[in-house]
Amino acid sequence: MNLFKRVRIDRLFFRSFASFLSLLLLVFTWISYSMTSRELANTSSYYQRDMLNELNKQIDIQLKSIEQMSLAASRNMNTIGYDPFEKDLLQKHIRREDMLQMLARITYSTTMVQSIYLYLDNPSQTDPQAPVQIFDMKHVRDEPWYPEIQKSDFAWIGERTLPTNKGPQQFISFARKLYNNSDKYYGLLMLNVKASAIESMVRGESEGREKNRLLLDASGRTIATIGKPTLSEDELGLISSKDIASNYIHLPDERGDGALLVWSKVQSDWMLIEITPWRDIVHGSIRLAYILVSVGLTAICITAFFTLFLSRQFTKPIRLLLARMGRVPATGSGMDLDLPTDYENEFGSLFNGYRRQMERIEELLQSLQSQHKRKREAEILALQAMINPHFLYNTLDQLNWIAIDSGQEKISTIVSLMGKMFRIGLSNGETVIPIRDELTHVECYLQIQKIRWGERLTYSIETEEELKDLYISRLTIQPFVENAFIHGFHGRRAGEVHIALKHKENELEIIITDNGVGLQPGWDVPKPRKTGGYGVRNVMDRIAAYFGEPYGVTMRDRDEGGTEVILLLPVLRNKTEVEEAFHVENTYH
Repeated sequence: MNLFKRVRIDRLFFRSFASFLSLLLLVFTWISYSMTSRELANTSSYYQRDMLNELNKQIDIQLKSIEQMSLAASRNMNTIGYDPFEKDLLQKHIRREDMLQMLARITYSTTMVQSIYLYLDNPSQTDPQAPVQIFDMKHVRDEPWYPEIQKSDFAWIGERTLPTNKGPQQFISFARKLYNNSDKYYGLLMLNVKASAIESMVRGESEGREKNRLLLDASGRTIATIGKPTLSEDELGLISSKDIASNYIHLPDERGDGALLVWSKVQSDWMLIEITPWRDIVHGSIRLAYILVSVGLTAICITAFFTLFLSRQFTKPIRLLLARMGRVPATGSGMDLDLPTDYENEFGSLFNGYRRQMERIEELLQSLQSQHKRKREAEILALQAMINPHFLYNTLDQLNWIAIDSGQEKISTIVSLMGKMFRIGLSNGETVIPIRDELTHVECYLQIQKIRWGERLTYSIETEEELKDLYISRLTIQPFVENAFIHGFHGRRAGEVHIALKHKENELEIIITDNGVGLQPGWDVPKPRKTGGYGVRNVMDRIAAYFGEPYGVTMRDRDEGGTEVILLLPVLRNKTEVEEAFHVENTYH
């Protein structure tokens, strides 16, 4: 839609200018906001990365010490050589006590390790309150974390709840598979580290606002969290896949503006991630944007007032002209105009042109009144002419009943066929009709001739059923069939007519052949009569007028005697195509 053609000029001018200024302000504000936000994000991420790198090194040292404790314990257990299937009960008891004391010393040596779980086949009972407890190996396979330890010899297990003598508490565990001196897997050693201790390391020495941080292991699994970080599995996978040791990204969020995500995995198997809401980062940028918008809106209001004044000055002459034009139908005359005459620019030319136009319209109105009167007279004559076909239908119907009552079956058949031909020939004034109706019209004519000629006449119509639904100008085929009887079979005792319709891409070919005397010299010269050659000439002229080249009629003598007529027409599938091809309004001449 072209607004310059539909909207008032003053409104279009004012709104366009105001919209342009508003858009310019928005673009400028957005660029300023984006640039300041990016700088603030870069600055914030720089300090956060330094802090996370330092924390990550400290966490790596502490957690590596836990892993070393687990490795040393597994080797000492092999040295002790405790075997739950030992037959010597004394030796079994001594080695069991030595193993429990050795593992208990680990829990006493560091405040981070609260307890140690040992999973073995055929375990012995332990004190539920003791720092070291032995469980049956078959129960560990039902634990949700068991698949993680299956992939390697050791693994960190995320935060979970375990019972203690002070009630349930949160722990982060480190599990290691146990192998004997023959490298046979026989159990599982698990050190339960206080979750609060690891969370304290992750939190660091930050003050003020609570941090949102995550600690991931080398496989990307979450080991510990502080605050309320919310990251999906896909987002965690995106960060874990980054090869850069320390960096940041602006993470979009459907629930808000997103967050600034900074991570660190420098010289460590751990990844420390901090999530800061984006609104906390860009708080200063938003304030600056508000100031820019306020100043810009003030400028827009001042400019809009000036623009409105100019637009009204430009459109005042146009509104005056429109007002005078709107009064023309009410006054009935365009001569009573009080348009200003002091304009010497383009508006003055418009006013003068409008005056001359109204004078011409006055003359045309008088001419139209005269034409309207003549048109009404023609409509009355046309309504009177519509009575004639109705009268002829009824007359043919009465003749048919008279012939039936008199036993004249042939006359009755001829009259019935003539009525059918007459109805199709008129076709309610339609210029074109379906080929089905045109063939019915031709066949009625041939049946009338069949009654006259009897067995001496043979005819055939060859066409595909789908071609009957196409359209054709009415009375296109019958004149050539009639021409065969009037000229081709004149003076002969027998005759044969064949009609064939063929479809070639977007063309329709109609072939009419007879075995008459052939074409006579001068056949194509118009003759002052209303049969035979006149009908053929009429069809030729109509095809030339409607379609032009390459469509038309070809007539020639047949080698075996007689005449062959070829009509080449366009394929018309519906009335819309007919109207586009004909460029007429259902007028038949």
